[in-house]
Amino acid sequence: MYYETTFTDELIAFLLSCRSTSIRKKILWERIQKKRKISQNAYYQNIYRLKKRGILEDKNDTLCLSQKGKIFFQNPYRKVERKPLKDNKVLIIFDIPETKRKVRTWIRNQIKEWDFEMVQKSVWIGSGPLPKEFIERLKYLKVNDGVKVYNLRKKQ
Repeated sequence: MYYETTFTDELIAFLLSCRSTSIRKKILWERIQKKRKISQNAYYQNIYRLKKRGILEDKNDTLCLSQKGKIFFQNPYRKVERKPLKDNKVLIIFDIPETKRKVRTWIRNQIKEWDFEMVQKSVWIGSGPLPKEFIERLKYLKVNDGVKVYNLRKKQ
């Protein structure tokens, strides 16, 4: 609800509510309802679902994003901007199930961005070591068990 309100909506609701959060919510709801033409029942169902999933929480009678909600709305599939160091060569092998196709595609696009060469569809070779942010993102997406990174050395 609050992401659809403008600064003007918030200001009007604040000024007309006399610091009453329930009145402020009603004013904001009416302004959003005019914009979206949504029923109040559908609105409360959506709020209930988001609370049940742990994305929203009530703090002092105000809806706020929970920690899980903040993480949820940060896009985990955005590019890792930091490039790997060119200290040595690494081999990346990944085996990610079909159900996580979006993650698999993200990994491929990310390592293509770093100029890795494809040996096979899920075997890539390039410069390393990989940035910590990339490894942390794999852990967040719960695919770190399916991704193996090996450091390569020349045999002397």
